[in-house]
Amino acid sequence: MSVDEFDPAIERLFARAPSFPDSARFEAALAAKLNTSSRFRTMALSVAGLVGGVIAVREVLNVDFNLASSAVSASAGSQPAPQGLSMAGVDAAQAAQSLLDRLGLTGLDMSAMGGMQMFWATAGVLVALLAAGVVKLSQEI
Repeated sequence: MSVDEFDPAIERLFARAPSFPDSARFEAALAAKLNTSSRFRTMALSVAGLVGGVIAVREVLNVDFNLASSAVSASAGSQPAPQGLSMAGVDAAQAAQSLLDRLGLTGLDMSAMGGMQMFWATAGVLVALLAAGVVKLSQEI
């Protein structure tokens, strides 16, 4: 067979799917399984979203937005942070402050922010970057 005769023959063979005697039962069983999986997935995602939303709201309500205070100090009854962790936090704060100084934002003091405020600030920046990425991707498509 030449190439010109071979391609149409293959196309004719696969143009329609062969029918099997139990195809109706197979389709019904597959549809039932997909519906069950879909219901379970919907329920699991709803519960996870609800739990995550409750935790997020609780954390937002507990955030102390006192930006005017100086550095956060440890209370007398609390355990001191490990030396390595404390030094890593100081190094990160110094790096962030030097970056702000280079950008001309010398008056903005990042050391006054506690851990939770830094978390939410970082989360906001990441959401903004993701939104910019989505916009860029939608423009390319």
